[in-house]
Amino acid sequence: VVSTIMYLYSSQCLLDAWKIESSAAATGESASLLNGGSSRRRIMLSYPELAYRAMGPVGEQMVKLGIALMQSGVCLTYLIFVPHNLYTSVLHMFGVNISTDYWLIVMIVMQIPLSWIRDIRKLTPTNFLANALILYGLLTCLVFAFDQAARANPNVGPAESLELQLIHLSPLRSQWYLFIGFSVLMFEGSITLLVPLQEAVHTEEDRKKFPNVYGWVISSVIVFYTIFAVSNWMAFGNSVNTVLTTSLPPSHLATSVQLAYSIAIIFTFPLQNFPSLEIACKTVSTQLSERGCMNISKQSYVLQRNLIASISILVLAAIAFSTMNSLAKVVSLMGSLLGCPIAYVFPPIIHTQLAKDISPWRRAGNHIVAGLGVIAMVFASII
Repeated sequence: VVSTIMYLYSSQCLLDAWKIESSAAATGESASLLNGGSSRRRIMLSYPELAYRAMGPVGEQMVKLGIALMQSGVCLTYLIFVPHNLYTSVLHMFGVNISTDYWLIVMIVMQIPLSWIRDIRKLTPTNFLANALILYGLLTCLVFAFDQAARANPNVGPAESLELQLIHLSPLRSQWYLFIGFSVLMFEGSITLLVPLQEAVHTEEDRKKFPNVYGWVISSVIVFYTIFAVSNWMAFGNSVNTVLTTSLPPSHLATSVQLAYSIAIIFTFPLQNFPSLEIACKTVSTQLSERGCMNISKQSYVLQRNLIASISILVLAAIAFSTMNSLAKVVSLMGSLLGCPIAYVFPPIIHTQLAKDISPWRRAGNHIVAGLGVIAMVFASII
């Protein structure tokens, strides 16, 4: 609940900052002029662009680096999640024990060529399939959860059993603080897309409606995932695994869910890795240009990009190999170290810097949310 409130506040800060800069752009009073922005062309507002206008080039680079590292971190979790799923699926279907390390190698072999795709529009059909498979997996997990909870107390009916399971939820584990990072990680991807989505709304009337619509959508998603989490905690209790699909009772239906999620993530991986890969490639190209290597042929650029993509996946795979059994800690650390600054700290700071005439209460609110973001980052990272 606290994470959701803080996120909605931060998202409103970004939307207000966007409104300020959009209005100022028409009169030439944009804050980008104060940060040396007149020398480079700025067209579409984005999260890094607002950071540039509020905090200068350093702020922009910090946001870009945070987004790139976070996207790479999500890909890292994929390289851990899929091997666990495939290990469980093959063990159930064929009774063969194939180590997660071998499945990690399979993922590497598949993802390196997929990362060479430069036009993400080619991934649209597979992305649609991935979304359908994820929806199937979510709904099936809910069915499993309610079925398990309904049969947990054989002496009473299904409805009474569900009520008993809900009332007598298992106590939190000693590592409950990992949830801080988990909860923040949910919002990182949304807040990076917030400003581009607002920019994409065409009519002025719809732009005014967007913040309310966005707030309702986010709240609805949070409600669904809260119900989803409580349902599975009610069904499996402390025996639930970090990779939820491996907690499902062995059956063909459970195996289908594990395979569906694995296929979905295999197809989603290139899309998740694309932003960080583009940032890395542009950074390398900029460094080469500054050193006088201006005339790089198209073929050389493609080879350079493919090499960077391959190396990045191999680096992520090496990290995944060493953290294969620590997915919960990996996700929590990503959420705390990277998600907290992006979702909670930078947006209020950006708004405070761009909105010079805000009320003392709003300014205090910005400082409080940013401060809580820093505290959450330190607490969840160290403890």
